[in-house]
Amino acid sequence: MPAPPPIVLTRDLSTTQALDVIVRSCGRQVLVQVEPLLDTRDPVALHDMRVGIRRLRAGLSLLRRPLGDGEKIAWVSTEIRDLAAPLGRARELDVAVRDHAERLRGSPRRKLLVLREGAYDEALAVVGSDRWHDLTAHLDRFLRRIHDEVPVDPPIAEAAGEALDRRFRRVSRRGALIERSHAAERHKLRIEAKKLRYGTQFFSSLYAAAPGSAAAAGSPAEDFADSVAALQDALGDLRDVQTTRHILELVGATPPDVDTAALVARAVAAHADIVARGPFWRSPQR
Repeated sequence: MPAPPPIVLTRDLSTTQALDVIVRSCGRQVLVQVEPLLDTRDPVALHDMRVGIRRLRAGLSLLRRPLGDGEKIAWVSTEIRDLAAPLGRARELDVAVRDHAERLRGSPRRKLLVLREGAYDEALAVVGSDRWHDLTAHLDRFLRRIHDEVPVDPPIAEAAGEALDRRFRRVSRRGALIERSHAAERHKLRIEAKKLRYGTQFFSSLYAAAPGSAAAAGSPAEDFADSVAALQDALGDLRDVQTTRHILELVGATPPDVDTAALVARAVAAHADIVARGPFWRSPQR
């Protein structure tokens, strides 16, 4: 599937106006996958839908604090998370099937495939449900009214820098402990890295050489986002190892040995690169 078009913001927008642009762009990325997922149970459509949902929730999370509106944004984000949970379970089983189904035989293979089909049944039931359609309508109303309901609505140029600062500090602090962290702590770091990466992509046009344009390849924003993606990928691979091990044990298969030390080393190197690059949005020329 092609990547979604870049989000282009201008510095004259308010935070609620920027949030509208971000959420609607992410929403289109989600909705375009509904038909192929329902019609063909396409794993790529499922994956792309989940990416769009994660990006949408990241946008809400990044701009929730600048708007001083905790309750409404938190409710929308939680409802989206709860609805998306079955998609996550289906994706975990897709990864297990992709990486291990060919080597399995007999009962473990059959059980794995049955689990995957059941997870897809649940995911498709959610996407086709009234609750899903009600949420899309509620989200549209929420965006149309939020400007009049939030207590503050600062310029996005101000809110974006503060949002990126918070995520950068969290990634810097938590990432320094990767080698000594347990799985739950690494998962929290991965979530913060996702928000930092998506925030960089959402806000990069505010810091582009040509105002109001997408960040160019090789720009500080693009290079920074790539470094964060490398950390996110390494931590994601570590989580996949843990999740797939549980699934394989559940179906009676022996999980393979995986060199997790190499994955941890990848994460440590990526984190060091992020810290070395520093916050491009605070560079002297801004």
